[in-house]
Amino acid sequence: MDTNDRRARATHEATQWWNRLSIQKPTEVSQSERELFTEWLRESPLHVAEFLRVAHVHDSLERFKLWDEVEVGGAAAPDNIVQLRDVDERAPEDAEESNGGHEARSRVRTWAIAASSCLIAVLGTWFALGLRGDVIESKLAERRQVMLEDGTVVQLEPETRLRVKFEEQLRRVELERGRALFRVAKNAQRPFLVSADQTSVRAVGTAFGVESGSRGVVVTVVEGKVAVADSPKAQADGAEIFLTAGQQVTVRDSGNVAPVRVVDTTRALAWAQGQLVFENDTLADVIQEFNRYNRVQLSIDDAQLATRKVSGVFEATDSETLLAFIRESGADVSITRTDAGIVIGTTPR
Repeated sequence: MDTNDRRARATHEATQWWNRLSIQKPTEVSQSERELFTEWLRESPLHVAEFLRVAHVHDSLERFKLWDEVEVGGAAAPDNIVQLRDVDERAPEDAEESNGGHEARSRVRTWAIAASSCLIAVLGTWFALGLRGDVIESKLAERRQVMLEDGTVVQLEPETRLRVKFEEQLRRVELERGRALFRVAKNAQRPFLVSADQTSVRAVGTAFGVESGSRGVVVTVVEGKVAVADSPKAQADGAEIFLTAGQQVTVRDSGNVAPVRVVDTTRALAWAQGQLVFENDTLADVIQEFNRYNRVQLSIDDAQLATRKVSGVFEATDSETLLAFIRESGADVSITRTDAGIVIGTTPR
C-alpha cells in the first residue's frame, strides 16, 4: 500500500468515525467504543490528522451562510433538495432543531478536541523528528509502529532504538540497536538510507527488515530493491551489494559479508508478525529473545540446561507454550515461579 492509498484509507476511516460519534453525546458513547477510537487515533499520526481535517471541513461548511446564493447553472433542483435558510428566517418551531444542531456540533467538537489532545500526546515526538532529527525507541515488551514525516512506516520490535534525521536530498535513519521493518515511501530524488554499525542500506521505495544483533547486521528485502554497503568506504566507492525481494545478507561484526541467500521472507521476518523462529539455538539464546517481548522474565539456573538446543516457531508473547515445550524436552526440567519471574532449572537426582 503506497502513501496515497494509506491517506485515502485514513480519510475513509476518519469519516466513518466522524459519522459514528457526531450522532451521540459523549456520555452516550460506550467505554469499548471510546477505547477503539483512541486506539485508532494512536495507530498513526495520519489518523489524527485526517480526523481533525474532517472536523475542520465539517465546521467550515456549517458556518457558511450563503448556500442559497451559490449558482447551480440554472438546472432545476432535484426533488430531494431542501432549500437552506438562514437562522433568522427559521420559524419558531425550528428552534428545537436548531438547538439540536448546536448540540450535535458541540458533540463533534468534543471528539475533535480529544483528537487534538491525542495529537499533542502521541505526535510530539513525530513533529520533533522533522525538526531536529530525534530518537524513536521501544521499551521492553513494547512493539511500535510509527509514520515518519515522508510517509514511511517503521515497525519497531522491543528494545529497538532509531535516530532519524531527514535532509533536503537524503532521508537518514540510524538503527542503534534492535530490529525494525521499513516500508519506505517512494521518492526517487530523495533516497532513504538506514545505517547500523558500519553497514548501510540504501533504498528509494521498498520494504525491508534490518536487524542489529549478535550475528551482526542482517538485511532482508520484502519488496523492491536495496543496495547494501559493509562500510562507509564501500558506499563511497560504489562497492555495494544489491538485494531484491526474497533475498537476505548478513554483515558480521568482523566486517565479513556472508553470501546473499534466498529466503522465505515470511519466516525470515516472522518477528514482524509477533513470532519467533529458532533453528538449533541454545536455550539461553531462546530465553534472551523471549525476555525482550515479555514483562515476566525467564531465567536459567543450570549451565548445562542453558546449552540445550531448541528448534521451533513460537508466539513471542506466549511464554507458557515455550515452558511446556521445555518440560517435554526432559523429565529433569523444573519450573519455579517467583515474584521476580520464572526460573527454569533441573531437578536433583
